[in-house]
Amino acid sequence: MNQLELTLTRLVLGLVAFVAQRFALKNEVLFASSRDHVLGPQLAALSTAIREAAPERAQRVALAPYGYGITSKVRYLLHLIGATWALHRAKITIIDNAWLPVHITARRSGSRVVQVWHAEGAYKRFGHATRGASALADGALRALIHRGYDAALVSSKEVRPAYAEAFQLPVERVYAVGPLHGAWLASEADVAARANALREQYPSIKGRRVLLYAPTFRGRGVSRRSALAISPDVIAAALPPDWIVLIKAHPLVPITDTATHPSCLIVDRRTPVEDLFPVADALFTDYSSSVFLWSLMARPLLLAIDDIAEYSQDPGLFTDLSTSDGIGQRVSSAADIAALLNATETHGDAVARERYHAFAERYLGPRAELEAAPARAAALILSEEFPAQRRSERQ
Repeated sequence: MNQLELTLTRLVLGLVAFVAQRFALKNEVLFASSRDHVLGPQLAALSTAIREAAPERAQRVALAPYGYGITSKVRYLLHLIGATWALHRAKITIIDNAWLPVHITARRSGSRVVQVWHAEGAYKRFGHATRGASALADGALRALIHRGYDAALVSSKEVRPAYAEAFQLPVERVYAVGPLHGAWLASEADVAARANALREQYPSIKGRRVLLYAPTFRGRGVSRRSALAISPDVIAAALPPDWIVLIKAHPLVPITDTATHPSCLIVDRRTPVEDLFPVADALFTDYSSSVFLWSLMARPLLLAIDDIAEYSQDPGLFTDLSTSDGIGQRVSSAADIAALLNATETHGDAVARERYHAFAERYLGPRAELEAAPARAAALILSEEFPAQRRSERQ
């Protein structure tokens, strides 16, 4: 968004906010996101938990992904007009990403905004914690982005400082509640049941070992791209015939390379990656935050991070998985992947289970408390214990 677009948007949404604030607040919860047209996993889990805790509390949504063409931008602005009205009428708004109406309109007294983010743990840097050229990617929005939160909910005490830096929030306004989704991965019975369902959904994986190929993305906006240099076809060719490569692209970035090997299977990129974990014998990724929920599985994690020195400088990392208390093994080729998976099969101890369990507890919280995380978060939000912002923080 350039300066002219930002100025015009602020004028339009500011007027909408001004008019909306002439009306009484509604005792409702607004779930908003710029990531998709449907609730993401965190928002969906919180919606369910709040409905169970307070069935009388009305809920509504404001969901639409940002677009980059002229037509898409106009369409998104029209959406934001309605979304801004909803924001300034709701007592509680919960978001899972940067969301323009919160950042560029004056906050309303008596309302609260809670950021729950769309990933567990804290792996790559984002928001105001970003380093290098990526720190300039928000352009005219840089000074405004992530402004206006009353609180943020995160997965563990370990990551509170990271989110405080990213959102420019006092750390006491960052609450550790546990993972808002994915706690079922800690239950062997739930994992087994979902694995059976997935094998029925994808018959080609029955009786085979599965390598889940799930990269994150590089770049921002229209320049986002997948950057795993090892193609799934090459990996499939290097693995024994009883393996299949299950390809899951990031929901915002399709993998443009076509996989043609018969031992490759592409699944809908909108599928939450953790939903595929039950059938995955190993995960191959790069800088994806999916590694935190994957740690509950204590199964092999293969990391394509040859560019870690560069990536650590731009956009930067909160967590370095290559340290002594990290998890996963670095790979540079299909041969590396085949060798490591073979070693895991042969020796059985290539995955240090104790290390995985310690990692999961550090970044997700105690295993026995994971299932109750959405309920804890809902209770905290509904209790209105969050400290009120000062007037100077709202502008």
